[in-house]
Amino acid sequence: MNIRNIIAVFLSLFLCAQISNAQSNIFKGDFEANAKLISDYRFRGVSRTSNDFAVQGGVDFYSDTGLYTGVWASNVDGFNGADAEANLYLGYSGEAKGFIYDFGATAYLFPGGSNVNHIETYGSIGIDFGLLTSSVGLAYMPNQGNLGDNDNIYLYNDTKFYVPDTPFSIDLHLGFEDGAIGGSKKVDWKIGTSVSFENFELGIAYVDTNKNNLGQRSDSGVLFSVAAYF
Repeated sequence: MNIRNIIAVFLSLFLCAQISNAQSNIFKGDFEANAKLISDYRFRGVSRTSNDFAVQGGVDFYSDTGLYTGVWASNVDGFNGADAEANLYLGYSGEAKGFIYDFGATAYLFPGGSNVNHIETYGSIGIDFGLLTSSVGLAYMPNQGNLGDNDNIYLYNDTKFYVPDTPFSIDLHLGFEDGAIGGSKKVDWKIGTSVSFENFELGIAYVDTNKNNLGQRSDSGVLFSVAAYF
């Protein structure tokens, strides 16, 4: 699937949502932007920058209806000939009876790369207790030519705990992946902490996987990051 087709699909989905909700508040909402410098870009535990630094950033629009769309980008290292990754996503999120939910689709684009662009659908549900949020989710890539006509499934849990009366939080992540991207029965995990002040966030995290056949890219590591939100 080429970049033009992927962009056309996402624009069509967004335009259909706009037309069907023309009388609603779909055009009312907020734009948000983010930028991050991180010591290693890990995608589900595996480095996409050969254990080197990454500069990342994105722009999102959140409609008052619950719909959202955005773009996010990062440098990568020789990813099938690509030196950059861009994600386009469209989704819907909200809260009902104490549960938070989020579902949508992401297009992974690698400009200059050879046969690597692909699409993934995702969905998650969780709870928000104020100081503690936790969600479980599933991400699925259907059979696609750029995935070798294979699919990919990723199951995960993300939990965040805010330390009372401090700017600190603790982040926990556990994921299980099987298929074209993760290989056979890959497990990744992360434990980290971050401190927020005004529009900035400093973070440190330990990541690891159960894979030892990907060299240093899947080895355990400590990540440092600084991010800004606007």
